[in-house]
Amino acid sequence: MTFAQTYREERMVSRCSRARKARIAGRIIGFGLTACLVVALRTEPQLRTMVEDMALTVMGASDERRAAASSVPSDPQAAAANAPNSEETGALKKLGTSDALGQTSGTQGGLPPSNIKVNRGISG
Repeated sequence: MTFAQTYREERMVSRCSRARKARIAGRIIGFGLTACLVVALRTEPQLRTMVEDMALTVMGASDERRAAASSVPSDPQAAAANAPNSEETGALKKLGTSDALGQTSGTQGGLPPSNIKVNRGISG
């Protein structure tokens, strides 16, 4: 074995050892922080209520955004204003891309057909 090969192997062993130590240290730190959080939440009722209120607020805001995104406008003028015009849909169909309603034109996935021929050998 040359010096370069020996040095390369020793360097790899050193890196693996450092990586293993870092993973172990990360897990220990993670478990320690989790234990501290659990102890703090169990012993401090004010902290627990504050965390619960914050979690409920975040979940409520998420639900409101989801409901607002999925709601359909009942106003026909608003629906007409949001609908794509015929020029846009015609241009999208020419390109083979999807329109605002999520429908695709062209082949699967909205891509034009490929002209590439793949020659494969016959297995036998």
